[in-house]
Amino acid sequence: MFRPILAAFLVFTTLAAGAWAQSAAQSPYGKANRRDAIFLRFPEMAQRYWVDTETMAASHKSVAVPMPRQCAFVYSDTYTRGPMSEREVQDTAVSNCSRHLAELGPLGENYGGVACACKIVISDETYVVPKETMPDQAYGPSSIFYRDPKGNIARLNGIARYGALIGHDRSVTFSVENVRSEQVCEGTFTNDTQKTGRFSLSCFDGKFNGRGTYESKVGAPNDHIVARGATPAGLPVVMVIGLPAQLAANTYGGI
Repeated sequence: MFRPILAAFLVFTTLAAGAWAQSAAQSPYGKANRRDAIFLRFPEMAQRYWVDTETMAASHKSVAVPMPRQCAFVYSDTYTRGPMSEREVQDTAVSNCSRHLAELGPLGENYGGVACACKIVISDETYVVPKETMPDQAYGPSSIFYRDPKGNIARLNGIARYGALIGHDRSVTFSVENVRSEQVCEGTFTNDTQKTGRFSLSCFDGKFNGRGTYESKVGAPNDHIVARGATPAGLPVVMVIGLPAQLAANTYGGI
């Protein structure tokens, strides 16, 4: 009777231990840097993590993002409150990240079979995952809505990747992959202000094109980019990066 219980306990303990992130002191993956891509991607987090005195000087601080890296379009940064341990800070970051991700709705229309799950990536200014697995640029779910020549609304869902400094660099290129990880579009954002500018888009080997203006929106339900323009024939095009397909359709899909 005791052996099955003990075996079950050992299995549970092993699984639970595997769920914890590595502590900073035990990690072999090196120190984080303020100029790393993840901090360029999320400047508000970088401000809290490296600059603001109250949070920067916390005894423990953790960053969680959905992984693998193409899923990293939300984040949670958590800092010690009272006598919290490093593990408790990590747990809070993962919980907050997971809740935010769930609130945005299903991801399957953008990510297909990729299982996006929040994970601690930085703890106490130290990487706790291999740096080569981290986002090397900005990623986000994308949806492109457009009208075909018959006036019907069509939609292309997938994942966008782009330079992390939209609004700071004068020009940033981007690409869009469909749910089968095939690149189907490429384009350019050219900023006029920190949050607005112009975009051009070319898809399906130049068979579909559009251009117009974009705006970066910060805050609920999630930081995202919305670009509105038209094809050479004057038909409307809307591209949304940073919101899962259903949320993007409900918010912007009416064109």
